[in-house]
Amino acid sequence: MKIKKIVAIFLTLLIIVAIVVGCGSKQQEEVTLQLTPVETYSIKEMSIQNTHNSYGSIKPLTEVSIIPKLAGKVEKVLKNVGDKVNKDEILLTIEKTSYYQQLEQLDAQLQQQLIQAEAAMKQAEIQYSISKQDYENNKALYEAQAVSQQMLESYNKAFNLAELQYKNAQDNYYLLQNKVLVGIDENNTQLMGNTKSVLETQKDAVYQMITDSEVKSPISGVVAIKNAEVGEIVSQQIPAFTIIDIDKVIIETSVTEKMINNIEKGQEIVVTIEALDRMQFNAIVDTISPAKSGQGTGYSIKKVIDNQHHQIKPGMFAEVSFVIDNRDNALLVPLEAVLTDDDEGFVFILKDDNTVIKQPVATGYKNAEYIEITNGVKKGDKVVVKGQHFIVDGEKVQPVGGVQ
Repeated sequence: MKIKKIVAIFLTLLIIVAIVVGCGSKQQEEVTLQLTPVETYSIKEMSIQNTHNSYGSIKPLTEVSIIPKLAGKVEKVLKNVGDKVNKDEILLTIEKTSYYQQLEQLDAQLQQQLIQAEAAMKQAEIQYSISKQDYENNKALYEAQAVSQQMLESYNKAFNLAELQYKNAQDNYYLLQNKVLVGIDENNTQLMGNTKSVLETQKDAVYQMITDSEVKSPISGVVAIKNAEVGEIVSQQIPAFTIIDIDKVIIETSVTEKMINNIEKGQEIVVTIEALDRMQFNAIVDTISPAKSGQGTGYSIKKVIDNQHHQIKPGMFAEVSFVIDNRDNALLVPLEAVLTDDDEGFVFILKDDNTVIKQPVATGYKNAEYIEITNGVKKGDKVVVKGQHFIVDGEKVQPVGGVQ
């Protein structure tokens, strides 16, 4: 019985020891697992630019609102929104029936004038023949001393006047005949141009209206707005079309007085388009305002972007980056490596024994990815870029990756 008690006590002690040893081992494993994993970046020397960013929306290089030169009912609409158009291409036509009717009426009036001119010419011819015969008869009588010189001179004047009137009647008739039957003769362009009648002036006006009834695009581009449909009445109050040229687009932003003298016409800059997954495009500074714009505090800068593929659309939001300075051999770290404490920057540097130290730093230029460290680190130092928010100065950590 005594032996059984001793054995029971011994077994109990073994179990207690095993539990203690197991717990100790487990605690040791837990201590090992509690090391914070971090990723690091080895500091390198690289180039960085000091940039100034401004923002604005894209606009077409050229935008033209097309207003018809005359009012009327739309006969045809040949272009729609989004269609490409060439310079002088017809966009819509206005009904011309009434204009052709006016031409017919004017032609009829001209024809009537021609009939009247022919009658006047014939009458002038008769008068000319009579005056000529009278003059020749009296000339013979004068030579026979049957009439006075004064009488002869009066018949001569009448003959000369009839001759002039006959010639004018002929000119008027043949002039009208050319215009009515064959149009303007190139050889008589100046004469006819100087002797236009009211009816001819009216015809020219109607011909101009027929020409203006074809509404054309003054530029090559794309239809942005269409305000006309077949059967509607267009007028000179509302643009029928708006055409934009987006082979090149512009973005206009402003810069401060501290920046303006660092920018030159022709300077190449980078434009980032948010809607195109922050795709970057090169732009050229086209104009620089010499004075502050309106009531604003900045100077307007207009940039031109080549857009042959029409990826960039007017209205898209863009970020413009002006390069102010370039710095080579700068010590750069990823932006996320630099933390702040009471507005003072610091980084965590990984030492060879896998402990980290909190290192105050001074910073310089930065871009979308990196920031320059001007004091506090050296080339080759390993700064923590992941896990830095969960560690403290002097802590031992578990490096698990990063750029070496």
